[in-house]
Amino acid sequence: MNHQHELDAPTPHVADIVRDFYDQYPYPQPIDNLDKYRRLWQDPQRRRADYHLFWPTRSYRDDHTILIAGCGTSQAAKHAVRWPNAQVIGIDFSATSVHYTEALKQKYNLNNLQVYQLPIERASELATQFDQIVCTGVLHHLEHPAAGLQALRGLLKPDGALHLMVYAPYGRAGIYLLQEFCRRIGIEAADADIRDLMVALKALPPGHPLEHLLREAPDFRQETELADALLHPHDRAYSVPQLFDLIASAGLTFSRWVKQATYLL
Repeated sequence: MNHQHELDAPTPHVADIVRDFYDQYPYPQPIDNLDKYRRLWQDPQRRRADYHLFWPTRSYRDDHTILIAGCGTSQAAKHAVRWPNAQVIGIDFSATSVHYTEALKQKYNLNNLQVYQLPIERASELATQFDQIVCTGVLHHLEHPAAGLQALRGLLKPDGALHLMVYAPYGRAGIYLLQEFCRRIGIEAADADIRDLMVALKALPPGHPLEHLLREAPDFRQETELADALLHPHDRAYSVPQLFDLIASAGLTFSRWVKQATYLL
């Protein structure tokens, strides 16, 4: 009877698995202090340069509307600090991430920030339009990234800007080698396994092909970041042509790379 019950049990959806992962291992590592970040963005020229990165020909303003789609533990709060005259909304499907963001909102009295537990695919429920949508490190974890991007497109003003970041296959080649290693030996997203993995990675000999990656990559310094990089239950990467296809499928027009130099001859 028990065996039959297991056979009949429904398979969890990708969204449920990923949400449970982030509820247990919120990303990025939760923080409770934004003082240094606030001082950094008090420079008006820094804010002006950031604005014109997305609207190079438009007159500067600092009261725009911003959606942080998949805000994690602090990204929406940081944008609210960065743009005190803007109206910022952060959404995330993880209750844990929303909790940490709400804590930062209360601590820093961020009256220009609203936070909702809401998956990107249901972003239309916000029923508003935004000047800017920021979605970094999120779409590649969705079961249907194109549907998620299309949902965000529906909330973008005609002259709005969408700041998007997805994984790339070449830059993450070392990550995918380590992911495969974890799968082969049965390492899972559990506290004990993660601690054992950190010990094993530190024991790699000098000159190992992954030595530079482990030394330089910020995602290997904390257990939460390590879990996100190597033990995430679902992610994919996009080549440049694949990214352009994804953008076009949502009816969007590519503007520029945030960091141009890598893509210039």
